[in-house]
Amino acid sequence: MEIIPAIDLQNGEAVRLYKGDYDKKTVYSKNPLEIAQKFERMGAKYLHLVDLDGAKIGQTRNLELVRKIKDETRLKIEIGGGIRDFDTVRMYLEQIGVERVILGTAAVEKPDFLKELLIKYGPSRIVVGVDIREGFVSTSGWLEKTSLPYLSFLKKLERIGVKTVIVTDISKDGTLTGPNFKLYDEISKETSLDVIISGGVKDNSDIQRATRSDFYGIIVGKAYYEGKIILKRSSGMLTKRIIPCLDIKNGKVVKGINFVGLREIGDPVELAKIYEEQCADEIVFLDITASFEEREIIGELIGRAARELSIPLTVGGGIRSIDDFRRILARGADKVSVNSAAIENPELIRQAANEFGVQCVVVAIDAKANESGSSFDVYIKGGRENAGLDLVDWAKKCERLGAGEILLTSMDKDGTKTGYDLEMLNDVCTAVNIPVVASGGCGKISDIVEVFQNTRSDAALVASLFHYGEATVDEVKDELIKNNIPARIIKKETL
Repeated sequence: MEIIPAIDLQNGEAVRLYKGDYDKKTVYSKNPLEIAQKFERMGAKYLHLVDLDGAKIGQTRNLELVRKIKDETRLKIEIGGGIRDFDTVRMYLEQIGVERVILGTAAVEKPDFLKELLIKYGPSRIVVGVDIREGFVSTSGWLEKTSLPYLSFLKKLERIGVKTVIVTDISKDGTLTGPNFKLYDEISKETSLDVIISGGVKDNSDIQRATRSDFYGIIVGKAYYEGKIILKRSSGMLTKRIIPCLDIKNGKVVKGINFVGLREIGDPVELAKIYEEQCADEIVFLDITASFEEREIIGELIGRAARELSIPLTVGGGIRSIDDFRRILARGADKVSVNSAAIENPELIRQAANEFGVQCVVVAIDAKANESGSSFDVYIKGGRENAGLDLVDWAKKCERLGAGEILLTSMDKDGTKTGYDLEMLNDVCTAVNIPVVASGGCGKISDIVEVFQNTRSDAALVASLFHYGEATVDEVKDELIKNNIPARIIKKETL
């Protein structure tokens, strides 16, 4: 779960409204950039910006301020307020480079416009803000209450391809009385949407409550400004992710040892659905021979998986261009993992981050100890060629170029079931500030516990342990909880 600090912008200032009333506002700072930079120093990764002027009149009014915050921080920005046309969306996503835009009024009044944006930019970059007053959706900066029942509207959004919604109970916003968890629990139960909670957060206990439940994120505003909540190193509260990895060859899941001796396991989508039922946090599809065979990645399979899964899907293998990124995200993937092509053309990382947002860009790194044993070398083309790069140097460069995450696989450990390469992981986790996913070597549940206890890895990639039925995702998470390692354990009901 992401903890997302918020800045509401009005007349170039950081303000907060009380229950959406523009006449009842508090000005917290005349310099929103300074607040954003403070959030960044506290460890925040995302920033929620709302152009209140734009929301009220339907046109952006704080554009240059948003641009300045984007240019002078490394925060992943989501922006809402007054976004009603293609030019505004294009400006925010392509010119300024925010990670995602939030549609509110436009999603209600222009459903076809929303559909077109989902097709062009993918569901990871188009978020819908659903503002609720007395059971109905409100628009125009909360000033107009529609006749749309909120749950019917949310289900409609789900049907047309929306994945993430920011839900605000207007009666709670700015009150410091706690979120309407009954409302959010109902939405989580009745839909498969990723829900970001907004409105009413009063203290850290609300964040802990949200973390224990199946929510994608929580937005924090007034509680921070008035000293009710501590955000320092808030990322430490976040759950560790368990990610089943499905290596795919010829449309089937396979597994081997040290990248060779592949054995067929089964259908990727059917296995992924099983893992989702067991409460996996994400799924990774890796077309492991696409780069070596110089062919396109498994497009039809991605589309089928995106339709049948509600958890995030990362896809990699054979990525060579921005068009490949665009095609895979359009198929419904949430993230794209690039390996060989990033080494051959590092600017691909920057281009992808600028066009699609850093949250969509995963750089996969395959590495193994060099002959001296003092450091690690990077390999490409499914581990077949030494790229002549030092692992730590390459990881740091990936971060500078805009990678949002590193998927680090130990070739020495892959498939051996002898545990993750803790030394390798610590080298990279110490060198970069972006999330690192541990991969290669998991043979038992205790290996996963160990990697979280002894490294700063944000997630663990698991293959053989799950594929061969030696453990389930549920069992892994139960063990993590026993060892005081935060893990998401509440599952959605199947409707």
